[in-house]
Amino acid sequence: MQLYSLQLIFNFESLRFSLILLHVKLLRAILISGLIFGIYGSALADEVDLERIVVTNKRASGGLDEAAENIAIVEEGEIAELPANDLGEVLSYVPGIDVAPTKGFGRASSLSIQGSDSRQVRVMIDGIPLNTQSSGQVNPSEFPIENIAKIEVIKGPGSSVWGSGLGGVINIITKETGKTFIPKGRVISSYSGFDTKRESAELSGKFSGLGYYLFSSYMDSGGKGSKSDVLEKKAFSKLSYDLKAGGKLTALFGYSSADVNSGEFPGGSWQAQPYRDLYGKLGWENTFGPADFKIDLKHFRKGVVTKDYSTVSDEAPYSRVDSKDYLYQVSLNSSLRPRKVDLLVAGMDFDNDTVKSSPYLSTAKNLKIYAPYINYSLKLKPWDINFGLRYDNNSEFGSATSPALGAVYHFENLPGTLVRAGVSRAFNAPPLLWKFNYNPGLSIAPNPDIKAERAWVYEAGLESRAIPRLWLKFSLYRSDVRDAISSAQNDDNLTYMKNFQRFCRQGLELDSRFEICDGLYFRVSAAFNDIKDTDTDQIVRGGGKARQSFNTAIEYKSKFGLAVSLIGYYNRWNEPADFQPNDRKMLCDLKITQEWKMVSLFFNVHNLNNSRYWADSYFPVPQRYFEGGLSVNW
Repeated sequence: MQLYSLQLIFNFESLRFSLILLHVKLLRAILISGLIFGIYGSALADEVDLERIVVTNKRASGGLDEAAENIAIVEEGEIAELPANDLGEVLSYVPGIDVAPTKGFGRASSLSIQGSDSRQVRVMIDGIPLNTQSSGQVNPSEFPIENIAKIEVIKGPGSSVWGSGLGGVINIITKETGKTFIPKGRVISSYSGFDTKRESAELSGKFSGLGYYLFSSYMDSGGKGSKSDVLEKKAFSKLSYDLKAGGKLTALFGYSSADVNSGEFPGGSWQAQPYRDLYGKLGWENTFGPADFKIDLKHFRKGVVTKDYSTVSDEAPYSRVDSKDYLYQVSLNSSLRPRKVDLLVAGMDFDNDTVKSSPYLSTAKNLKIYAPYINYSLKLKPWDINFGLRYDNNSEFGSATSPALGAVYHFENLPGTLVRAGVSRAFNAPPLLWKFNYNPGLSIAPNPDIKAERAWVYEAGLESRAIPRLWLKFSLYRSDVRDAISSAQNDDNLTYMKNFQRFCRQGLELDSRFEICDGLYFRVSAAFNDIKDTDTDQIVRGGGKARQSFNTAIEYKSKFGLAVSLIGYYNRWNEPADFQPNDRKMLCDLKITQEWKMVSLFFNVHNLNNSRYWADSYFPVPQRYFEGGLSVNW
């Protein structure tokens, strides 16, 4: 189902209540953890390392501690330790990211960062944009996680580097090709509740200078109740070839398809939504003197059919929508290091987007974008100064200039302690469909005058490891959005999307990690989002955003290969009363893994405390179910 942002107005309870609730939930999580692990507790992922490399914020490699943005990194090893089966589940454990709950396996969800709409979050795989011109959104369940090397998340705008992306940027970086003649691989097989079977396999190696990585997966779920079955098939391949003095060639191709049924809604209706995604990239990179140069040819194609049925016995749908999106992009990028410590990056993106949608469009619609960008990072100890600038010319929504200025100050006498601050100009172009979609029979009207949303965004943060075994991160943000888009009614009572609101989004995020002893970590995080309509001074509800969210995690990893992870998360969703939310409770997931040299066994318990939970009564989270599996590595 295409997820359009809901923007309704409501009142909320005071911050005092929120803080009290935080204390209660954290106490309960600690008590649950203690009961399960006794004196052993558990451990989180590897110790936080501010020296890790990040590429998404500059489109070139740089240190995480040099970044003025609020960035989160989830690496391959951390993903393996999570009781997660798709990208949405992985991201739901990241503080500051809201993933709207669904009925479960393979079904569409939406992403929000710092209270943004889901279409304002730019999602990419290896730099390939995935946001469509049909809805502007990305369904995270459509893409595999077993082939991920790491996920980089910019919590805040990325317009000065990537263009349209007012809320944040998520870049999924896939695994590299193999380096050895003898292939390495892994096979995973699991079975879980609701008659759900998952299989995946990957293989990597190198032959005569050609490196390769191959992956495929399969998931078949009967689901809970009638018309809730899901069948997924995914594949991915990457090839690389070293041309010696001629540089390096890289090619990748991905495929995802699924037959997804929603399950029976209250009242007996249901929905089928089969989809197919194809994405790929052909890239060449080389070094010319002090400069690195890259050119990438990118492609993304998405087809989805939405069929609505009145009852489970119906053989024909009463409504059908066929949508197809095509993206072709050429990206040029060059970087060099003046003074050997600074970083200068410049480049250009050329986009050609096409959308087809029946019955909303009579003909295909197309837009073109060209966008030069430049950013410079200046290192003047103890300061890192970052400047970025991008100019987007959109054939349908006009031009936008996106400057950004940020700074990082390192405290020389406090180990691992720094402060960040930044200000940026951001924008978000609406989906092309909203400009032209027209179907009076479905009460839909176009808006040829719709334009991009724009915002000034201010951010500040503190990170520290000054106290032994403790890592702390505190962040603040404020985003003043004008020309915000919401639905409206015209004189003919048709619904259309319109720029007519001014929003102020502001909030804070706290993340901490404590090493209790070797192999034993405890983490607690909290995020608050205050989203207000500036014109009416009313709080905004709806759209898959959490007013408050709290996460706790405790994991234990022994030197004998045993790993235990217990994660608790609480989201108070900003949904209106007619959604009948039942969300003010902590959900807990458990994962136990035992690894040997080539074989590992894992056991997951999802919704450990068996809560009846939903943000929207149409989409309840599955109650407690179990999953067990086997992984063979060579």
